Amino acid sequence: MKNIQIILWAFASCFLAVSCSEDIDVPYSEGERVYFEYLYQDPNYAAKRLIVRDSLTVSMGLLPDETKSYDVKIPVLVLGDQLSADKHYRVEVVQEGIVVKGQTTAKVNEDYLPLQDSYVFHAGTWSDTLTITLLRSHLSSSFTKKERKSIILRLIESDELKLGPRNGWEFKISMNNYVDQPSWWSVYALGYYHPQKYKILLMFNTEEFYSKVDILNAASRYINALKAYLEDNVVIDEETGKRVGFDNLIDI
Repeated sequence: MKNIQIILWAFASCFLAVSCSEDIDVPYSEGERVYFEYLYQDPNYAAKRLIVRDSLTVSMGLLPDETKSYDVKIPVLVLGDQLSADKHYRVEVVQEGIVVKGQTTAKVNEDYLPLQDSYVFHAGTWSDTLTITLLRSHLSSSFTKKERKSIILRLIESDELKLGPRNGWEFKISMNNYVDQPSWWSVYALGYYHPQKYKILLMFNTEEFYSKVDILNAASRYINALKAYLEDNVVIDEETGKRVGFDNLIDI
């Protein structure tokens, strides 16, 4: 009898702990609901470890000059059962977020194409895709100016699909048109960052070059190749008119 009382007490304590510590906004029994959920590889882990992000940065500076637009694909998930038939959900651009931080600074038909009146969430799947088309012609490509614009998207409850968890109501897209500094740049002895230096490194990203790289000294080979290229070729910084060197910009 004593053992049964202990078990019941432990069960009750566990139930109360869960009830108090977890804030369940949306019961699963209230029909199908949609929400944003963008999974991103945690940069602090070499092994696969996904974290949920409510924003995405799109740098379009490395796109070919003839490419004038870029499609961003954002995952939209359903909470509840998979749909037995296609249903529609709605999305709007809002001036300021109530869940995510920031404001919309991009302009429709200038920085992005207008949103549709509604989007289809297809049957038989837990996840679908919302596509937003960004436009780059009105964004400065200057690395010095570093112009950025943003769009805040918000899901709207419809007759067919309600809203899921509050932290998935909104999603923020930040966009730029210059060649941004990659997060790994400062890890290696590549000198100061310049977009032209980054583009030159990408030129070496070929099977022929990689086949000659000693895996234990790969970084030093890329660094030496970059130094040699800048010594043998005159690369001009378009904004200052100076020559791009490995360690600094050089007056001509």
